[in-house]
Amino acid sequence: MRKIFQQIGMVFILVLTAGCATNRSAVTPTLVPTPVTVEKPIYTVERGLVEQVLQLTGRVSPKLQQDLYFRADGFVKEVLVQNGDWVTKDTVLSRLDEPERYQADVASAELAYEQAKIKLEQTKLDAPIQAAQAKITLLEAQIALDKARNDRAAMQYPRVTDGLKLEQLRGDVAAALSSLNDAQQAFDDVADKPEGDSYRQMLLQSLLDARQAYDRAVINLNWAEGKATQIDLNLADAKVALAQATYEKALAEAEFWNEDGGLTEIRLAELVLRDAETRLALATKTLGSIELVAPINGQVLSLSIVPGSQVRAFQAVITLADPAELVLMSIPAVKDLNKLAVGMQAVVRLSSQQGQEYTATISNIPLDLTSASELSSGNNAVQVTLNEQADVLQLGDAACGPFFSRAGFRVCGKWRCSEKGECGAGVEGKRPG
Repeated sequence: MRKIFQQIGMVFILVLTAGCATNRSAVTPTLVPTPVTVEKPIYTVERGLVEQVLQLTGRVSPKLQQDLYFRADGFVKEVLVQNGDWVTKDTVLSRLDEPERYQADVASAELAYEQAKIKLEQTKLDAPIQAAQAKITLLEAQIALDKARNDRAAMQYPRVTDGLKLEQLRGDVAAALSSLNDAQQAFDDVADKPEGDSYRQMLLQSLLDARQAYDRAVINLNWAEGKATQIDLNLADAKVALAQATYEKALAEAEFWNEDGGLTEIRLAELVLRDAETRLALATKTLGSIELVAPINGQVLSLSIVPGSQVRAFQAVITLADPAELVLMSIPAVKDLNKLAVGMQAVVRLSSQQGQEYTATISNIPLDLTSASELSSGNNAVQVTLNEQADVLQLGDAACGPFFSRAGFRVCGKWRCSEKGECGAGVEGKRPG
């Protein structure tokens, strides 16, 4: 290394000598005080391992870890795992008492859900049939309305046009009326006798028969002449009104099916299915509140219950984690933040595991350094190595003293020197030839 700086000095002297040799015979030499020369320090360049090491305090925990709890208060009926057991997702870990009642609710909800699904499919199949049936119902209602109207209109016209027949019917009415008057007179003569008198009873029966014969004769004559009683007219009007209402209803249904095509019925069936699905989910969730199910594949790290234990809703009783992948939570010092970057690779060594190294990747850099208090429990001394590089040219720490910090340095090889560089920790440059 001393030879390098000697070569640099020799070049500097030769340049000065060449500059003075051109006018040596013409100029009288003048003595000039020789300046004091500061000897340039020489340092040895070595090859070695360069690494940035941070000393941190942090907490190591599985990356995937969950505290499990029941969603209802109760007493533990059974515990199906032990500490250290490996379980797969959806495995039942523990149950509370009386699961049968909740299982029955789930079964009932499943039945209602399946029935709603069948109803929806049946509604889709029945839609065209319902539309065709609505058209048939409309035609039948139209026929019934026409008949009711015709029957009501016929009451205004005679049904018998034969004069002799009509004369006979009128004669029947007159004869029946005469017989009725005679029977009435005869009964009036014995009306004061006791009701149990046989003769009085006979005359009463004759009066009733005469009145019935007269009413029948009048009805026959009125029917033949088309003259209906007020009761008959009212009844016919009621039948017309009923037929009209039935027709209007059938018309509305036919128009509905023609325009809608059964979409409304299908939507209603879908809503019923959705309601049944919601009720099934609620029943299943309720059943899940008394069953503790593993949400992930992992290992049971802690277990705080035994059969008969009383538990509270949402109070952690089992810790499940996958220790295959760990996460280190640490808050670096402010002065170290510029050395870190998301995605940077690092080697981590824990004070609690001497000789063990972990390859890590920085996934997050905290913005709020006040959260360091969150890592106060379960801390480990952590050594993090960043940017480890082997076979790197190095200058000692003394090389970056006052001289080189101002003037810089050159590294020279056999044939040439590198460009002048500033001195600093970890300085890299092209290898000279």
